[in-house]
Amino acid sequence: MRFNAPASQASYVRQIVESTNTRAAVHGLTAYSLDISAPFLADWTDPFDGRVIGQRPMVTVTIFGEVPRHAGWMVVARLDHDAEGETLFSLFPGLPDQEAEAARAHRVIENFCHGCKVARHRTATYLARHENGEFRQLGTTCVEPYTGLPIKGLQALWRFHKLKDSDWDESEGGFPGDLRLPVGRVLEVTAGVVAQDGRFYSRAEEWKNASPTADSVSAYFFDRKASEEWRAAIDGEPSTTATATAVREWAVQGYGSPNDYRHKVGQLARGETVDPRHLPTLVSAIAGWHRDQEKAAAERAARSSKPQGKVGERLTVTATVKTVIELEERFYGYHAQRRRLLKFQDAAGNIFVWFSSAATVPGEGEEVEVTGTVKEHSTYCEVAQTVLTRCRVAARELVAA
Repeated sequence: MRFNAPASQASYVRQIVESTNTRAAVHGLTAYSLDISAPFLADWTDPFDGRVIGQRPMVTVTIFGEVPRHAGWMVVARLDHDAEGETLFSLFPGLPDQEAEAARAHRVIENFCHGCKVARHRTATYLARHENGEFRQLGTTCVEPYTGLPIKGLQALWRFHKLKDSDWDESEGGFPGDLRLPVGRVLEVTAGVVAQDGRFYSRAEEWKNASPTADSVSAYFFDRKASEEWRAAIDGEPSTTATATAVREWAVQGYGSPNDYRHKVGQLARGETVDPRHLPTLVSAIAGWHRDQEKAAAERAARSSKPQGKVGERLTVTATVKTVIELEERFYGYHAQRRRLLKFQDAAGNIFVWFSSAATVPGEGEEVEVTGTVKEHSTYCEVAQTVLTRCRVAARELVAA
């Protein structure tokens, strides 16, 4: 008998076979041997909608042995009878194909025993077959007297059938506890979500009521109520494969880094699959990669940054918010004033700095129109900066073509 089982259940299978052999030996039946393969990953399909969600570590279990025979008889099937008159037919575990075909073709009689010929309610009867082709349907107490086969030992061996037919239901919320997601696929879905919904900035005002990217990625895989149109739109994004490949390479480069976050993301990216509980960390690699790309581009552009305007001059520039840093609050009596440092960069790479005490400020990545007075020109890390004060910031208005 050969079947697949979750790798996490390998020790349980071994325990069942060993205990079954012990019980069967008491009744004079030959022991069975067991072989369990090395673990491998197998696709897991959601029974609700047929989608391949992820993979499970599995093993192939092979049980070797002989079907018990005595004086030409073997028990080939068990018939479980319920109160409604239905009969569940189950073949003896590991029965040869020829014997199984003959057993299925035999007409059974509800709750009848050829041994004692007494018609009464029975929860189970057994179908025995002689090597000459004769069949007998026997009640539990008649199996051993008419076939010479110990019913207690046979019942112990029937546990193998439960192993083979088990659905290994160790699920939580309808999904197996050992389900894993392919790393490459997670990054592709993340890239698609970002392309569809934009990047999530937790401190930006427009995202205060939005769901984080990791939640959307989790919904793609596990939310059975999510629309197929939404999933199809994510799958249809043309750049997801290239982006996922670049992000994975970037993440793997961080493996072994003294930066704990880069090391952990690199460790996850090096694997073929990821545990769903680590999904938020892996998903965040997209944002990390984008930040590094933007930082590198900004640094290249900033090398050409030049002081803008004259001290005291009022300037209006269109720029992108590159940095928003929380500074220590100032206190005026019992009143605390919130302060933040904002850095903007225009299309030419020029850097503008504003120390803001405004109630609200734009978030990183926003393109805005800044009007402010030049306070001074400074240099930070060899990059020329124009420091502004008394700024007004407005979202950039797009002009129709």
